Amino acid sequence: MPPMAGKPANGPASRKDQNAGSKQSALVSALGLLDGLRESQPSAEAENEAFTACRQVLRDGDEAARRQLGAAITGFTALPRDIALALASDQPSVSLPFIARSAVLNEDDLVKLVWSGDPAKQVTIAARPQLPAPVAAALTAVAGARVLTTLLANKSARIDADALQSCLDRFGDDETIQQGLIGRERLPLAVSEALLASAAPGLQQALLARHAVSPAVSQELQRRRGSTAPWWQIQIFSR
Repeated sequence: MPPMAGKPANGPASRKDQNAGSKQSALVSALGLLDGLRESQPSAEAENEAFTACRQVLRDGDEAARRQLGAAITGFTALPRDIALALASDQPSVSLPFIARSAVLNEDDLVKLVWSGDPAKQVTIAARPQLPAPVAAALTAVAGARVLTTLLANKSARIDADALQSCLDRFGDDETIQQGLIGRERLPLAVSEALLASAAPGLQQALLARHAVSPAVSQELQRRRGSTAPWWQIQIFSR
């Protein structure tokens, strides 16, 4: 009798299924071990086992598996550096949610990600709560206008005077950047006055309503507009 047609049990299709099953099993194992680490005081052995399983998923898992692992591990504050950096440098579907929420990434990590030049990662970093001043400074030095608009809208971001001036120096003619600067809670006097000189009249009024300028600058603006109103009738707040 001739042999039955079909693929052998150990053929390419079968091996592919076995590999897929093995990868899924590795993910399930890693997620289960991570759940165990959420105990109040996990042992060093339990941590080592869980993070070893995570490394296997990062090394061998497909994008969907790595994304699922990243979502599960984001809240961990004692994450090994190699795992954190691997997730932060992965594909956007994996890295961006991790970068947005992970507390493990420090200032140096975030600055390096900014300088990598990836706009999607830059805008994700720009929106992080309580963004440190060195990271904001890196963004204002190299990122594009869309990223800086996000940064300026982030009310909890710490943006120092030099970084605000950098926004103005690089994109001072961009109305969205002007609006973002005006929307900040505080502006240094030098930034306010430089912005006042370049902003459209409507934005100038918004600026004067929120931020301080010197009386001399305000009076000069009135003179150029041909106004007869004294400068002190403009809303000027000392901050």
